[in-house]
Amino acid sequence: MSHPSLHLTARDFDAYAAEKATSKAYSRPRLEVKQRALAWARGVVARLAELGISVDVHGSDEHPSIRNKHRADCQWVFFWRDQAARDELDRLLDRGRSISEAIDDPSPFTRHAFLALRISESEVQVCFAVHPDAKVDVDNLRARVSASEEATGEPASPLAAELTSALHALPEQFSLGAGGGERVDCSAATPDAIAEMLRRAADGQVPLWIGWAIPRETAVEHADILDEQLEDAIVALAPIYRLVAWSRENDRIALDRKLEGIEQERARAHAELEAENERWRSEQARARERSMEQARARGDERVEAALPARRPTLATLFKSTSSAGAGRGEPRPSPKHHGEGGAPVRRTQPADAEQQPRAEAPQRPSAEHAPRAQRAAAGEADAAAKVTPEPAKGGVIEKGSRVCVRRGPFGDKIGVVSELDGRGGARVLLGLLSTRLEIDDLELVVDGRERPALSTSHRKPLAPTPRKAR
Repeated sequence: MSHPSLHLTARDFDAYAAEKATSKAYSRPRLEVKQRALAWARGVVARLAELGISVDVHGSDEHPSIRNKHRADCQWVFFWRDQAARDELDRLLDRGRSISEAIDDPSPFTRHAFLALRISESEVQVCFAVHPDAKVDVDNLRARVSASEEATGEPASPLAAELTSALHALPEQFSLGAGGGERVDCSAATPDAIAEMLRRAADGQVPLWIGWAIPRETAVEHADILDEQLEDAIVALAPIYRLVAWSRENDRIALDRKLEGIEQERARAHAELEAENERWRSEQARARERSMEQARARGDERVEAALPARRPTLATLFKSTSSAGAGRGEPRPSPKHHGEGGAPVRRTQPADAEQQPRAEAPQRPSAEHAPRAQRAAAGEADAAAKVTPEPAKGGVIEKGSRVCVRRGPFGDKIGVVSELDGRGGARVLLGLLSTRLEIDDLELVVDGRERPALSTSHRKPLAPTPRKAR
């Protein structure tokens, strides 16, 4: 044989003794048996493929686990339908399966018909088995054997005759039974006997079993030829597997239409779920957009509140001033009191201006109570209105003019204007002192005598020292 041999020994059978079945300490001997069995199974898969039967190979757990109910008292090697075919049927089989059933029996091997090799402490066997949980395969088998001669009084249907012929063609060592109960020889099997075994299997929740069991002593004694004999026995059961296991070519229960309906229902449910998800995503996107807009609006409000008030322009300033004056019934300034460019010009008062009462100017709000924006606007208006020097008593006061202080602590003092601030004020040098005064408080001194302006420094600059030649 070209593939690795199984070559079972007494030690291999002892690995599945009852006292070792629940202990993981003995997993190593069982693992070695499993590896040899899976290697031997590659030859079986190749021979089944030559017959047109495509199968996958899986081995049961060699250590106690939930799938073997925490008892590793045997080693299974399963030959069953490929992954695509199992997935197609599992969608139908899982529909009627409760959570408690899945927890009670999590093993997937009971839901599909399979060919198998099984090694236990007392024997090794090859078999075809179908569990009651494999509802599709069981229904397909029942449909094949339902029209028996004893039940209808007519000759058995061709489907039942085909199955019984395949059973009769098996070697005489092969038998038929339900689980570990009473068995009958396959050579004497009838459709009614198969139906009775199906009923017993359903009542006891055990698989319908068709196969060959070899005792331990016989297997060890004939270990040199046993590998090939087991392989031939699996291949001999292949026609039974083909007739019982459901496929699109062996559909006796019109399952093809059910699967199409299931696929359509699944596609419709998927489309509805996707549409619901899309609506949810759209709602979430709109909610996020609204939240971002509200956050931006709140941020803009905080920024506007933190920024200083905007300074008004000349246009808005004069517009508000004129509208306010018109509301109080005050006369607008006459054009004759404006100079070039519309700037207001303040004329000097006559000599007896001190004795004449001044005309009451329109009352303005106090600077302390005026809003910041109004104070800034008023300052900007004054700056625009006093761009040109305002004339004082005796002429126009300019930079360098000699002036006399009319009132205040420096009254009657003579000084020199060193700077005009353009807002109706001037910086006046009074000897060693310099102070800022309103132009209204100054009077131009015109006496015909020229007096040089005081310098900011009372020391004369030193003459530069000539550099020495190097």
